[in-house]
Amino acid sequence: MKQSDFNFLRSLAKNNDRDWFTEHREEFETAQKNFLELVAGLIFVLSEHDDSVSNIDPKSCLFRIYRDVRFSKNKAPYKTHLAAFICADGKKSDIVPGYYVHVEPGGRSLFGAGYYRPAKPVLAELQKNIASPSSRIVKLLADKTLRKAFPDLSDDDKLARVPRGFDKNHPQAELLKLKHVFLLTSLSDQTMVKKTVLQDLGKLAEPLCRWNLTLAEIGALHKRRQT
Repeated sequence: MKQSDFNFLRSLAKNNDRDWFTEHREEFETAQKNFLELVAGLIFVLSEHDDSVSNIDPKSCLFRIYRDVRFSKNKAPYKTHLAAFICADGKKSDIVPGYYVHVEPGGRSLFGAGYYRPAKPVLAELQKNIASPSSRIVKLLADKTLRKAFPDLSDDDKLARVPRGFDKNHPQAELLKLKHVFLLTSLSDQTMVKKTVLQDLGKLAEPLCRWNLTLAEIGALHKRRQT
């Protein structure tokens, strides 16, 4: 990414309307092009550890910058970030974990992986594993190398109570309340504009891919139970 891409996103946040965007469309297209190159490079880096993403078209991973305002009180027409979800089953998959990259000024850029809004049968398998005394998920979450690199576990939409069927006093009660199993790290603007950004992200790829591949195995158990 370039510093000019961050300048565009900052300006968009201050001028979030169609007329301004139309006037600055060329800047958006340049930022989108640079982001696409970042995603393509990231796919290559990740595929060294997770071959399920090796043949993905980078363009298919990108989220549109246009906001869906139909059911939102916020009627601003554009997102103020660029984002992509790299997943073998497509960016809208709820049955396969994927890798998320998000570019936003102010140190709000993100990199992470896992299941976000998994399908109910997949979430059920993840919860069963979390509740198990030999949980692979809990073991990974205790891995110091992984958690140093990815300290944030998404608690978006977290349940107020432990799901039905699990002991409310379970040692992993807080994990069982999660509706997503997704690790993230924040990235500075300086990191994202460095020429070595892909090398820097590449250093995080091995533990992140190990996390995702483990989640994929656990989440896929629902298919075996159906046969």
